[in-house]
Amino acid sequence: MEKLSRTIEAKDISDDKNESPDTIDADKPKSSLALSTHKLYHLLSRIPPLEGSDGKSEYDMWNGAGIFAGKENDKGHSGKQCKDESSNIKVLSPANIAKKMKLKFTKAWISFLRLPLPIDVYKEVLVNLHQVVIPYLSNPLMLCDFLTRSYDIGGVVSVMALSSLFVLMTQHGLEYPNFYEKLYALLEPSIFMAKHRAKFFQLLDSCLRSPLLPAYLAAAFCKKLSRLSLAVPPSGALVIVALIHNLLRRHPSINCLVHQEDGDETTKDITEAERETDDSIEDSSASREISNINPGIDLFDDKQTDPLKANAMRSSLWEVDTLRRHYCPPVSRFVLSLENDLTIRAKTTEVAVKDFSSGSYATIFGDEIRRRVKQVPLAFYTATPAKLFSESDFPGWTFKLKDEDNTAVLDNTSKENGHISAKRSRVESS
Repeated sequence: MEKLSRTIEAKDISDDKNESPDTIDADKPKSSLALSTHKLYHLLSRIPPLEGSDGKSEYDMWNGAGIFAGKENDKGHSGKQCKDESSNIKVLSPANIAKKMKLKFTKAWISFLRLPLPIDVYKEVLVNLHQVVIPYLSNPLMLCDFLTRSYDIGGVVSVMALSSLFVLMTQHGLEYPNFYEKLYALLEPSIFMAKHRAKFFQLLDSCLRSPLLPAYLAAAFCKKLSRLSLAVPPSGALVIVALIHNLLRRHPSINCLVHQEDGDETTKDITEAERETDDSIEDSSASREISNINPGIDLFDDKQTDPLKANAMRSSLWEVDTLRRHYCPPVSRFVLSLENDLTIRAKTTEVAVKDFSSGSYATIFGDEIRRRVKQVPLAFYTATPAKLFSESDFPGWTFKLKDEDNTAVLDNTSKENGHISAKRSRVESS
């Protein structure tokens, strides 16, 4: 595999130098290379694990001496103690053979990842890397360059690389300084329609679980998610409410975002050193004057990619309050869980994000159909109606037909009586 990768790299360099617009069948080498890459990935991804969950090999190892390690020979000696009398070659133990095979496995995968991978193979590798490859490598940290480059690409590729990168950080001690900044940049409305969004939201919840997370960073994620709740489908709003619920419960220092008046004198993101200088005092007083002159202006910058500069601690979660009147009933009902005092950890529990991470319109509709309604409106009227329409159906209108008919009759009779009396007076005068 290593020789193949070097050959392909050298061939690509020579092809780039000798490339001309009049080249005939220039796409054939590329198509053959893509086909070869697909076949190589098919073989590598189907190599069985060399060790089981207990660290022991589940397969019999055959060595160059023609002896199966791990089995006893005809004389009752194990493969570790047996020697070939003719060649006097020592038989390796199954553990040593598995160790060497793991080194070969690691070398094969590292060489394969150096090849120019097609986009479909590239995405499939990122999806399965943390399950099929990383647990069986001799040194998983050798994948850090490949994963960090993939994570820096952005978009769907970064979402796919997040699982493997998270495994290296939590289980193998990988340090990635800009991890949370890159993760913050992935929070876009398109992520709520991605194919692998369920795994992403679960990893996002796990990444924000640490109690050592700075307050400004937790507030930035909380505010960014609440702003996205105004532009995502109902299934995405449910996930956002669950994530905000967990963030407020884990980090009591950001509970000021639940309700924060305009012109507060203290803000959490201003450090002690900044308050001692005159410049910071002038800046803070100027910001207070602006907020007092224009109340209702949100100081949070949702276009800012740096969480430190987003001014999340000077804002509030007013977007969550709008979800109380959401057109989707499950969203408006679920928001009521944020009304509890989440700082009291004994009385509250975290929400399982995996229950909402794979939601869609179909799942919400199915849950509403299966939902048991306690009060079913079997009768719409408590008493038998005496009218076809009630007066409340026509607000601002009054109907007095009987009174108008009576007044019209009286007017007609009075006119007729006056006309008859006038005729009589004329007759008498004549």
